[in-house]
Amino acid sequence: MNSSRERLGRIRGLMKERGIDLYIIPVNDPHLGEYVPDHWRIIAWLTGFTGSAATVVVTDTFAGLWTDSRYFVQAQNQLTDSGFQFMKPLMNDNKDFIDWLSDNVRNESTIGVDGRTLSIGKMRKIERSLDGKEVKLITDADLISEIWNDRPPMPLSEAFDFPVSLCGKDRVIKIAEVREKMIRHKIDYHLLTSIDDIMWLLNIRGNDVKYSPLLTSFAIVTADQILLFTEETKIPYKLASEFDRIGIVILPYEETAGIVSTLSADSTILITPETTSARLFHSIPHGMKIIEGFSIPGQLKSI
Repeated sequence: MNSSRERLGRIRGLMKERGIDLYIIPVNDPHLGEYVPDHWRIIAWLTGFTGSAATVVVTDTFAGLWTDSRYFVQAQNQLTDSGFQFMKPLMNDNKDFIDWLSDNVRNESTIGVDGRTLSIGKMRKIERSLDGKEVKLITDADLISEIWNDRPPMPLSEAFDFPVSLCGKDRVIKIAEVREKMIRHKIDYHLLTSIDDIMWLLNIRGNDVKYSPLLTSFAIVTADQILLFTEETKIPYKLASEFDRIGIVILPYEETAGIVSTLSADSTILITPETTSARLFHSIPHGMKIIEGFSIPGQLKSI
């Protein structure tokens, strides 16, 4: 299987098997940033389009790609003979794929998406656009892993310490400042999903993304611990010892949603909707108080 048309055919076959009428593919990874590791460059592999912003929608008779004006010429060229239609907006028309869904999704349709790559904020916009229609939205539909046989592995770069002489404050001070704000706003848990927030807070960097010093990770800040979800092999011994000393616990990356689901339902959690995936949001225990807003590290690092 070596062409976009063949891959599109395989996706449609899986959609038919699973009763999915429409499949959405965002350009994102689970952290919903603009630049992603090769493992998550699904749209580039599927369509040939290599821009950093795009959404693909597939039905049994339609396959379209939306992107922004930076990539209009590029998309027209790269999608030639791919089986995917470039959905270039008309002059003064700001319609995106959500508007297309509103106009084209039929009643009693089933929409599938890999919820790891869709923010809860974007999911809500989709749901609002389909208000009044009897539509089922499945957020655990990963069709890509089954057909991308030579998919690049998840990145495994090693974390490195970022010295105070360059970042300005010791990680212990930053963590204390975050906890102070959590106490002030009566927040028990702060879920960090944006990698650059985690890098800033812990004074570490990595090389998981080209041209960006990021280490793929999630984190949960509590009153006495920080749970850092990344592969243990990515944290060198000296840094791991420092983390252990100040209460940073390293847990497997894939266990993030599972650990979130075990948090106390009688507590409060702060999340950022734009960078929190639908999968992670749905793992939050029912009854837990959810505060949505800009992350505390994001606020502090902007000053």
